[in-house]
Amino acid sequence: MTRPGLRARKVARTRDQIADAARRLFAEKGYDATTLEEVAEAADVHKRTLLRYFPSKAHLLLHPQYAALEGFRAQVAERGDTPIIDVWQAHVTLYSRRRQETGRSSNLAVIAANEPAVGPTTLAIQAQYQDIVADGLCRDMGRDPATDVFTKVAAAALVAGNYAIGAMINASEAYDDLETAELEVIRIVREGLLDRLGR
Repeated sequence: MTRPGLRARKVARTRDQIADAARRLFAEKGYDATTLEEVAEAADVHKRTLLRYFPSKAHLLLHPQYAALEGFRAQVAERGDTPIIDVWQAHVTLYSRRRQETGRSSNLAVIAANEPAVGPTTLAIQAQYQDIVADGLCRDMGRDPATDVFTKVAAAALVAGNYAIGAMINASEAYDDLETAELEVIRIVREGLLDRLGR
């Protein structure tokens, strides 16, 4: 894998700098009380620069989820013959373990769950995951992505199940249970839907 060029590294640094400043302010002042101007000032960038990277406050809050989505998209592009469900399981496991390590200290998901303005952005991320997984399932099973309902249902079960478990764990703060619970969702879909179809 080639190292990104200087410009790409600078872009990534600026994006992370803005997201880190936003995360600190959201934790200190609250999501509603934090303005984009304050985030820009804390990140030492102009508001126009901030808006080039993050079109809304919801995008700032959900920066880790967008980064995870792009990471998953890259893994899928490089998966070769690895089944998409195995790529999904590796992705879910990685982020479950990160969540267990950070616990409530980085629980921006709790803020996101309680902010009505963030809901549509979260659903848009979830829909992108579902599309990627459904396309991968179609490829793995030799099905037509334009007409196959089964793969769309299986992808929705995997992704929505992951989000539902994440919300439940965030609410109870039982972070040590996250990986096991999310892997159970994958097992249910694998055995209950995908394996049956393969028979």
